[in-house]
Amino acid sequence: MKVYQYLNRILVGAGIITLPVACSLQETNVNPNASTDVSISAVLTGAEVALGFNVGVNAGLIANIYIQQASGANGDAASFDNYTTSSQYFNSTWKGFYGDVLDELKIVKTAAAQQQLPYYSGIARILSVYSYGTLTDLFGDIPYKESLYGNNITNPAYDKQEDIYKDLQAQLDSALLELAVPAAGNKGALPASDDVIFGGNIDRWKSFAYTLKARYAIHLSKINSTGAAQQVLAALYDGSRYRGIADNSADAQVVFGASTTNANPFYQQNSNRPGWIGLGASFVNLLNGNAVTDDPAKPEGPLVDPRRAYFATPYPVGSATYRGSAPGVSGAFSVIGSYYGTATSPVILTSFVEAKFLEAEARWRINPADPLVKASLEAAIKASFAKVISNSADPYATPEKQLAYITAKTTLKGESADLNTLITQKYIALFLQPEAWSDYRRTGFPALPLAKNVTSVANPEGKIPRRIPYPQNEVSLNIHTPAGSGYQTPALWWDK
Repeated sequence: MKVYQYLNRILVGAGIITLPVACSLQETNVNPNASTDVSISAVLTGAEVALGFNVGVNAGLIANIYIQQASGANGDAASFDNYTTSSQYFNSTWKGFYGDVLDELKIVKTAAAQQQLPYYSGIARILSVYSYGTLTDLFGDIPYKESLYGNNITNPAYDKQEDIYKDLQAQLDSALLELAVPAAGNKGALPASDDVIFGGNIDRWKSFAYTLKARYAIHLSKINSTGAAQQVLAALYDGSRYRGIADNSADAQVVFGASTTNANPFYQQNSNRPGWIGLGASFVNLLNGNAVTDDPAKPEGPLVDPRRAYFATPYPVGSATYRGSAPGVSGAFSVIGSYYGTATSPVILTSFVEAKFLEAEARWRINPADPLVKASLEAAIKASFAKVISNSADPYATPEKQLAYITAKTTLKGESADLNTLITQKYIALFLQPEAWSDYRRTGFPALPLAKNVTSVANPEGKIPRRIPYPQNEVSLNIHTPAGSGYQTPALWWDK
């Protein structure tokens, strides 16, 4: 089944600025009318596409507005920029992951167990880990063990994030065991074109799993810096053999269709609600070669980021200048550029770029003077350039300009200040990926300015959000939902 065929079924009303959908977790667990006697291929395809869309819209844009890559410049999107979004909106985020993704993946896992198809089970397990991992990094404690039981458990208990994290790693280990089974151990057809992420390439699914293990390990850097770093390297390397995502061609991503209704979610957002989502001043300032705290109208610096024309659009239109929206101040200037903003642009789940940044940070945490820190950082930036830059005529992206940028941005001193360099470069490279918000919360980099006009009951001190409040439907309908959540409290376990 093609991605664009399935999109028609799942994307109605799924844009970032929509009226809240009235549904609770108990209403979005496995459909009691659904049967596991279904086409496992069709369900997998649908779950993968739904995950890509929800990562882009219901996680990515929210997170990336908070960390000033994007901006809620106008219309209802302004509530994201000043942290006044009604908790009813987050019903859509909750339903998007639990109802549209995790429910479907449970059907795949159940059918795969019945039909003895370990590859399908392993794939569904990895994607379930990704989905639960995204949810817990947005909300903190969430229903986990008792989720997805429909009317059998109408008030699922909330599991502690610490316990969820331990099980996510165990689930990835189980998935890797399933994927290690010989192909002949599958008593039916193998994943192929129905797998819109990797086309049934099991080696790439293994690399995805190991990279996710590294991602969730580094999230614990506030708890145990060295231990987290050692776990990252243990995930990415089996002794001296590298086993994470090995190049850009193996990135885990969902590529969308060409028509308006089947298009990339960022493209749909800008097409349906032009001017609502702009780019943040902090992000565009970095693209312009300036500091995150500079005036958005400041002229470009001497070292413009070679990716600027692909991540952003010029402002004014037709000019050669770029400008972001100051946080908390209405008005759209530059918007999402061609790499992520066209109909067929990808939504990236994780990538070779991220894997090399994970390695660079892990090696730095163990030994800041390790020369492999610089080598990994260079590899990450070069891979990002190779993935994004396509116009050799762009005067800011010539091989000479790229080399000058890499030389300047990978100059390390073997000391604590290098973490700012590593994470700031990762912040740019992981544009529109919610992982950048996790990095900011772990490290405080880049040192973003506070937004203006952003105090509210849910965020009384006007600080940059560190979590999302629980959805209104969960608060109203699930007796186990923790009370009093806001944008700062209760703090996520790994963010304390």
